[in-house]
Amino acid sequence: MRYLAAFGAVSIVGLQACTMPTPEPAYSPPEASGLVAVRPYPMEGDVCQVIGENDLTVEYLDDAAVLIGCPETEMGAIADREAEGAQRVGQVGSWILLSQPLR
Repeated sequence: MRYLAAFGAVSIVGLQACTMPTPEPAYSPPEASGLVAVRPYPMEGDVCQVIGENDLTVEYLDDAAVLIGCPETEMGAIADREAEGAQRVGQVGSWILLSQPLR
C-alpha cells in the first residue's frame, strides 16, 4: 500500500510540472519601439520580423535588401541572421535592425 501512495505522489508532481504556464518573451513587440512588423523572418514563429517602412526606418531601407528587426536580447537569432549575410544597420528602441541582401 505504501508503494501505491508513493507512486501517486510522484504522478501528481509530474502532472503539475506539465501544466506550468510558458514564460512570456523577455522583449517587447516591435510596435512598442515604433516599428511596423510585416511578418516573421525567415519563417512563421521566428522571433525576427521583416520591418516595414515608416519615419523611423526610411533611412535603413534598400531596394536590394530586406530590412529585418530582431530583439536585442535575442543574440542567437541576430547571429543567425548575420551568418546568412545580414549586416547590422541600426537600432530602434530594443530592436536591432539588419539589412539582408535579396538573393
